[in-house]
Amino acid sequence: MAWELAHPNPEPPRDGLSDFVAAAAVRVRWASAVDAQVAFDQAPRVIALGGEFGRVAGRGGVVLYVHCFEGGVDDWSMVVPWEPFAGPVLVCVDDLEDHCMWISEDDAPAREALSLLRTGIELAFGTRAALTADGGLPPD
Repeated sequence: MAWELAHPNPEPPRDGLSDFVAAAAVRVRWASAVDAQVAFDQAPRVIALGGEFGRVAGRGGVVLYVHCFEGGVDDWSMVVPWEPFAGPVLVCVDDLEDHCMWISEDDAPAREALSLLRTGIELAFGTRAALTADGGLPPD
């Protein structure tokens, strides 16, 4: 999914998403997207504390992916268009099978959540770098 966001169609549709992403993403309201709220809250900690994440670069910019596999109810994957930071952010959970929640700046609470996510991830990169430099985490 991250690769698809980083490499949109050569002649992208109006929203700029690849056909694959457009078919898999389901637009949801932030207020009703409890699983996405959990992922937004946990993603910075997953990155900071050595969890699974990565970057994919392409015509669409740099896209981050973050995975949280705890073996419980909070398993999720997130895809974040990072450079430039522009929605949608996609959150995938097992209950949605082959689809992901599409979170964009549709309303004030969603805009605030996206802003907090960006700030949290920026801080998490600094924490992860410091922990790696101190030997607390293995190098990426």
